[in-house]
Amino acid sequence: MLATSALTTAFPFSVLAEPEIAALRETAAARGILFGSNSDQHFAQAPPAYEQLFTRQAALDAANLSWQDIAPTSADPDALHENDSVDPNVAIAIDRGLRITGAHLLWYLRTPAWIDQLTASQAEAAISAHIRRLAGFYRGHVWSWNVLNEVVEPPQQGPDGLRVNSALVRTLGLNNAVQVFATAFKEARAADPQALLLYNEYDVELDVPWQEARRTAVMKLLDKLQAAGAPIDGLGIQSHLKYKQFGNFREARFRKFLEDIAARKLKIVITELDVDDREAPADFAERDRLVADIYARYLAVILDSPAVAAAVTWGLVDPYSWYNSVYFKDYRRDDHLPQRPLLFDADFKPKPSFYATLHALENAPKRRAVNR
Repeated sequence: MLATSALTTAFPFSVLAEPEIAALRETAAARGILFGSNSDQHFAQAPPAYEQLFTRQAALDAANLSWQDIAPTSADPDALHENDSVDPNVAIAIDRGLRITGAHLLWYLRTPAWIDQLTASQAEAAISAHIRRLAGFYRGHVWSWNVLNEVVEPPQQGPDGLRVNSALVRTLGLNNAVQVFATAFKEARAADPQALLLYNEYDVELDVPWQEARRTAVMKLLDKLQAAGAPIDGLGIQSHLKYKQFGNFREARFRKFLEDIAARKLKIVITELDVDDREAPADFAERDRLVADIYARYLAVILDSPAVAAAVTWGLVDPYSWYNSVYFKDYRRDDHLPQRPLLFDADFKPKPSFYATLHALENAPKRRAVNR
């Protein structure tokens, strides 16, 4: 368990209620940063105040769009049916003036099962058709695409840390995968020339050997993609932080990783920020303070990098977090209390983590906004 004393200096100030809560999107924009969020809760199924809160706070909507959901049964490009039924919040967000971010174009966990029945050349054609249609469908509404999500996994001992337990890699072949991934970026650029194109990865924040191996694999992949001519614009750092592991966060080590990315002329996007609070105290006030400390320490380092173009949280309101979903039982707390990983509570009131985020954005260095 993480010692309480390790997290008490970054966010020491008390929080006073404000008559009107600041909009994070406006605070971020003043520093040249875009702020956004994901929502696993459909607006139509929540109180109206939730949609109002989301669209006031966020400039970006991290949509839930996947190849598996869009084309579950057929490789025929004519059968693809990109529409807003997959994530009904997308149309609402666009109507409210938000832009779309994330929505992985290629992800091993959301690749349709029929890909395994294809030859390598057929799979390449299907990948290209999927990207052209999905990115083309939302062209003009998307700020960034996660073209690739989570394609390294060093424990699987693939070449240069590549994830080998993946339908994409199995079908494409290890020797061909990176070249096809580079082609995926080219297809995305052709389909939507204004969107920022990212590779997205998790567990790269801590100073521990297994995350160092993942950082190394990520850098090798970025170098290979650039060498293959992929029009990659940046790295998405998911930032699913864990209370029980955050004692292994070392500012200097993480800062060096950010500098290595920026040295490759790549932007950085915080794509899925939240805090898994398992093993934190049961008391809500104490737990909220410790979670806020993690937000404060982490954001103070990553937002200091001028390469960071956007910060996206994986949800805004605690009860709608994936950690509290019935589908993710592994994230339940031992005491059966709900997790409190986000910026607002069940009453849509700001928590200490909101103020920690606001403070970090207010103190981030100004940079030129990326408005592609």
